[in-house]
Amino acid sequence: MSRAVVTEPWIVEQRWDLTYQHTADVTTATFLRTLRDDKQLLGTRCPVCERVLAPARPICDRDFCRTEGFVELEPAGTLELFTIMHLAIDGLPEPPYVLGYVKPHGADTALPGFVEGVDLSSDATAVAELKIGREVEIAFREERVGRITDLFFRLRR
Repeated sequence: MSRAVVTEPWIVEQRWDLTYQHTADVTTATFLRTLRDDKQLLGTRCPVCERVLAPARPICDRDFCRTEGFVELEPAGTLELFTIMHLAIDGLPEPPYVLGYVKPHGADTALPGFVEGVDLSSDATAVAELKIGREVEIAFREERVGRITDLFFRLRR
């Protein structure tokens, strides 16, 4: 029996709705507890390349070695990248909203988070405000639960 070769894409639609729990390592747990309890950002330092990694993590992603010690980071930084979300995703805010990565002053890597206070009346208006390299304040939610979403970013005016 001969079969025709399929040349068009075969689209398979799936939905995964997963709820899971996992135990955070000591470094990540310390980062999240400090964020929640003290409104303080922590990074860790790689003993090989000497980069400060934010958020704090137990292993350097460049040298694959254990990081050493915590570094307190300023609640300010620079916008490294952003995207304006127009698609509704379960568990996230109603669009439009802005997701960004901010490199805290004193760190060599960036934190993910929501960029709040941006005029989203049009993409052109938002993009005019959201310049890469723009200074931002790293702010903390009033009610914190020990997740990365306990922080958010505000553009400095």
